[in-house]
Amino acid sequence: MTDPAYPDALPALSRLHWYVLERVLGQGGFGITYLAKDTNLDQRVAIKEYLPIDVATRLQDSTVRSRTDELRDRYRWGLERFIQEARTLARFDHPNIVRVLSVFEFNNTAYMVMRFEEGVTLSAMLDRRGTLPEADLLRVLLPILDGLELVHNAGFIHRDIKPDNIHIGGDGRPVLLDFGSARQSLGGSNTLTILIAPGYAPFEQYYSDSTSQGPWTDIYGLGATCYRAICGRAPLDAVSRSKGILGSTQEVMVPASVIGAGRYSGRMLAAIDHALAFGEKDRPQNIAQWRQELVSEGAAPIATTVARTPAPAPGQNASPAMTTQTRAATARTEAADRAKASAELPSPPYASEPATRGVSRHPWTRALVVAAAIALIAAAVYALVASRSDDTQSKIAALEKQLKDQQLADAERDAKAKQVADEEARQRKAQEQARADEQKAQADSARKREPAARPQPVESKRRDESAAKPPPKAQSPSAAPQTSAGPPAAPPASSAPPPAVVTPPPPAATEPAKPARPSTSDQLADADRAVATQRYPDAIAILKPLADAGNPQAQTRLGDASAEGHDVERDLAAAERWYEKAALQGDTGAQLKLGAMFAKGNGVTQNNNLAYVWYGTAARLGSNSAKLERDKIGPLLQPAEREQLDKLIASKVEGMKKP
Repeated sequence: MTDPAYPDALPALSRLHWYVLERVLGQGGFGITYLAKDTNLDQRVAIKEYLPIDVATRLQDSTVRSRTDELRDRYRWGLERFIQEARTLARFDHPNIVRVLSVFEFNNTAYMVMRFEEGVTLSAMLDRRGTLPEADLLRVLLPILDGLELVHNAGFIHRDIKPDNIHIGGDGRPVLLDFGSARQSLGGSNTLTILIAPGYAPFEQYYSDSTSQGPWTDIYGLGATCYRAICGRAPLDAVSRSKGILGSTQEVMVPASVIGAGRYSGRMLAAIDHALAFGEKDRPQNIAQWRQELVSEGAAPIATTVARTPAPAPGQNASPAMTTQTRAATARTEAADRAKASAELPSPPYASEPATRGVSRHPWTRALVVAAAIALIAAAVYALVASRSDDTQSKIAALEKQLKDQQLADAERDAKAKQVADEEARQRKAQEQARADEQKAQADSARKREPAARPQPVESKRRDESAAKPPPKAQSPSAAPQTSAGPPAAPPASSAPPPAVVTPPPPAATEPAKPARPSTSDQLADADRAVATQRYPDAIAILKPLADAGNPQAQTRLGDASAEGHDVERDLAAAERWYEKAALQGDTGAQLKLGAMFAKGNGVTQNNNLAYVWYGTAARLGSNSAKLERDKIGPLLQPAEREQLDKLIASKVEGMKKP
C-alpha cells in the first residue's frame, strides 16, 4: 500500500531485484529515498530512486517516464547524471561521507543503494536541543570537513549542505548525505536548477550557472549550518539579503559574532561570518583555508570587509582567490589528493569549465545580466512581501479574535467558579447549622432523662439497713456521736439525696476522613519527576486531565510531549495547539516556544510577524529570554510593522494580567 504522505512513492514490500522496500525515508525534488532490506546479505540499506517530479511521473505499472515527449531528453540527461553521481560517490570510502554500495537501472529509472545509517539528523537534534556548545559543534563539523575536502579535491561539490543532510549515527559519527551533482539543471550542462534550502543556499545558487559555484558554495552551507547551531535558527535567506543590492545601506542579517558573543570563541564566530559572506569571492575559497580559520589558535581575525578579487580582464582566466601563504601551506596535501583523484575518477562536472566565476567575460554583457537579475529579484521580493503581508494580517486578526475569545471564556469561567464557591460556602454553613441543632437536641434529651435516672430512697428501708449494719470501727471526724441506749438518730431534715450519676450521651458517629486530594502543584511536580525518569505514560496520565481542565502549565508540558514524541506520536501541529492554549492564558514558556516555532518555521509556516508577537508578549510578561529573541526578530521587520505589533502586544498583555 502506498504511503498517502508520498503518493509518488512505490508501495511497501515492492521488490527491486533482491531488495524489498519497507518504507519511505524522505522525498526531494529529484528523487525518493526508501528504507529497504537486502535479502541477499540480510541487512538494511537506503535506496534512492531517481524521480524528478517536475519532468517525470510514475505509471500504473510502477515504471517512470517523462511527463511529455518534449521532456524525454531532459529526463534521460538527468538520469545519466544521477548514475554518474552514484558511480562517483562509490569511489569514496570515507567514514563521514555516505557510502554508496551499488547503482542499477530498473522501472525505466535508476536506483542508488547506500549504507543505511542509524541515528538522527542534525536538524532533529537541533530541534530538540535548540543550540549546540562549541565543542559539540566542532565534533560534528570537523569530520564533515575532512570528508568534503576529499570530494572537493576530486572536483565535485555537494550544493545542498544543511542540517537535514548531516546524519549523526548512534556512535556519534557525523555522515554527510544526499550529494547533489544530479541537481545540475535538466536543461543543459551549464545551468543549475533552483532547488535550494532557503537560508542555507548562497545567492549564486539562485541565478547563476555552474561556473560561479564551487567549494565556496558548500562553505556557505556549512557556515549557515553552524549559524543555526549557535543561534537556534537558520540565517536570513539570500534573496532577503539581496535587498542590500536594491538600495539598503546594510544587510539585515544579524552576524554570528553578535548573536554568539560570550558563548562561543571569537575565532569560531568570525569564521562563520566569513563563510556567510554574500559574495562568493568574499568567502574562503577552499576547505583547508576555512578549517584554518576555525581551529588555528594563531589565525588572524577575519576583517569585517574582505577585499574582493579583481575581475579578470577579457580573455584571461581568473586566478583562484587564495593567498600565497595559504597555497604554500596546503600545496603538498592538495597536490597528492588531486593526483590520486584524477587517476581514479572521471572528469568532474565543472572541471572543464573556465576558471572565471562571473556571468560573462564581456563587461557589457555582465552589466545587462546583473541589471536583469536585480529587476527579477526586486519583483520577487515585492511579490513575496505583498503575499506575506496579507497572510500576516489575516493571522494577526485571527490571533486578536482568539485573545478576545479567551478573555470572554476566562470571564465566564471566573463567574462559574465564583458561583460554585458561593454554593459550597452556603452548603458548608447549612451543614454547620445542622450539626449545631443536632448537638443541642442531644443535650436537651439528656437533661430530660436525668430525674428518671435518680434513685428514689425509702426512709424506713434506710433505717432497717442502718440497724442491720454493724457499728463502724472508726468514725470520720464529721460523723455525729451515737448512744447505746437510744435509737439511731434520724438524719437531718436538710440532708439531700445522693447526687445522681448522669451518663453523657454517646458522641455522634462521624464519617472516616477522606484522603486529601493532591494539589495542582503537587500533580505537576509528580509529572515532572515522571518525565525526568522517562516514565512518560505516567506523566501523560497526570497532565492530560489538568490540561483539559485548562491548566496552562499542564498544556505547555503536553505541548513538549507532542514536540518530542514522548509516549505520543511526534506531532508539531498538536504541540502548537497545546502551546497556543497555554500562551493565550499568559504562560510565558508556551509563548516563547510558539515564537520559536514561527521564527524557524518548525511545524508551522515561517512568519517573523507572529514570532515577534509571541516573543514580545512573553517579554512584556517578564521573560528575559523572550526579550532577547524579540530583539533579534525586530530588525527583520519594517518599523511600521513593529509599531502595529507592539500596540497589539500591549493591549493583549493588559488583558492577560487581569485576575
